[in-house]
Amino acid sequence: MVDAEDREFEDDIIKSGYHIAVPVQIEKKSSGELRIIAYSFVMEKAREFEEKFGGDPFTEDAFAFLDGNIATVMHELEFSTEHATERIFREYRCEAADKSKILPECELIDTLDGQGYDESLELDAFLLDPANRIDRMAVVRDGEKIVCYAGLDDVCENDGLLEVTVECAEEYRHRGYGASCVAKLTEYLLSIGEKVKYVCEDDNVFSKKTAASAGYKLYKTVLPYVCYKHGKDGSEEE
Repeated sequence: MVDAEDREFEDDIIKSGYHIAVPVQIEKKSSGELRIIAYSFVMEKAREFEEKFGGDPFTEDAFAFLDGNIATVMHELEFSTEHATERIFREYRCEAADKSKILPECELIDTLDGQGYDESLELDAFLLDPANRIDRMAVVRDGEKIVCYAGLDDVCENDGLLEVTVECAEEYRHRGYGASCVAKLTEYLLSIGEKVKYVCEDDNVFSKKTAASAGYKLYKTVLPYVCYKHGKDGSEEE
């Protein structure tokens, strides 16, 4: 199925000088269902892509088709497509967390005030509101210092699901802390009626294992054909 991107949104991206555009996004569910979201001016090529590569849209031949067709149009609009097919994402969803992965030392917190943490985790970027029952974080500590956490990504697609994210200080990895924190937070969120997802890059083997260990199952694989304005690398995105 090929769907048109919202035209108002498309026009805003192309005409308002945004640094990033996604003229085509390819999504394939684990059930095999394919969905392509495309800007109006590449709809014909998106349909051709579906016809040619609908069975397996993440092959080198499929990427070559995109680069040989979509890229040409984007270059005319002064967008670079140099790395457009390099980032494939996996979205996992969970109906029941694997409680067996929750370690005894893993705890749920509702505030970061006064908390110590490993500096590599950069937890100062998070704000927890104890009055908001969704605003929780699962953590593992070494003494008084948080060394692993699972929290919520506040910059994610507005699809009715909460996106769980996890980070572990390097020297504490491969001990089950990540899966424990993800399972702990997920169990809590599901218990209050929320729906959850977990997103990671396809080549992040350890992150995919964490999702599976915590009870998540693959929902879909996504390739956003991300294009940047010439001279922009994404760091200047507004």
